Amino acid sequence: MKIKYNDRFKNSLKKIKKKYNELDMYEKIKNHMLRCNDFDEFKKNTISRMYGFEQLKYDLNCYYSCNLNKNGGTDRLIFSTDDNKLITLEYVSVDHYEDFKKIIRGK
Repeated sequence: MKIKYNDRFKNSLKKIKKKYNELDMYEKIKNHMLRCNDFDEFKKNTISRMYGFEQLKYDLNCYYSCNLNKNGGTDRLIFSTDDNKLITLEYVSVDHYEDFKKIIRGK
């Protein structure tokens, strides 16, 4: 699978610049994504569930997230897919994607 980075993601990644455990988890999730053949495989993979993979709810249901904390927490990697072979990293949220909701809704 391939990964695409948008501008919002690149800026939001700075939020965890000094959070070494979260950066490490981000790298593990990214490497796991690259090892999967397609998004369907990623969704069904046991390792994905270990990373807290979930689809966001309501008006954000075209986005997915994974935990960047080993014990749950509020730091999340948010991504989307338009194509079964391409994941777009959208945002790193440090407020259980509340800050992402504000950006998407333009507030």
